[in-house]
Amino acid sequence: MSVPYPRILLLATLALTLVGCGGPADPDSPEGKRQAVFKQFLHHSEPMGGMLGERLPFDGESFAAHAEGLVELVEAPWQYFPEPGDSKQRNAALPTVWSEPAEWQRAIDQYRNAVTDLVAITRQGVETPEQVAESMAAVQQGCRSCHEGFRR
Repeated sequence: MSVPYPRILLLATLALTLVGCGGPADPDSPEGKRQAVFKQFLHHSEPMGGMLGERLPFDGESFAAHAEGLVELVEAPWQYFPEPGDSKQRNAALPTVWSEPAEWQRAIDQYRNAVTDLVAITRQGVETPEQVAESMAAVQQGCRSCHEGFRR
């Protein structure tokens, strides 16, 4: 059974149109600014996870430098969660960010504390992945708890 050419063209056009709907956020909007900060988080956390997951060779100094990068950013994104009506941008945050502020603050605090604990360990010197595995798991859980509870 073959699909007629006009139908394929219509489906392709529709697909391309839908892809364009999810374009990047305005970099000057709160959403664009927080996306930029979260990309910086990934710049640090992905190599750390790669080292612990044995996808990259473990390097204690590099791991510690990335932990320092995370702690420098730990306060940065939270200011870019304005009330939903304050932004014209599509908002990937769930309304629970604003309707459940105590839960939202607990999730932020959990992440902040996990990053602080990880940095405290790395500042003592890191020789093996085992020294930081548990603390890095707590950082990852802090990320996951926000994604699961407060992100679309």
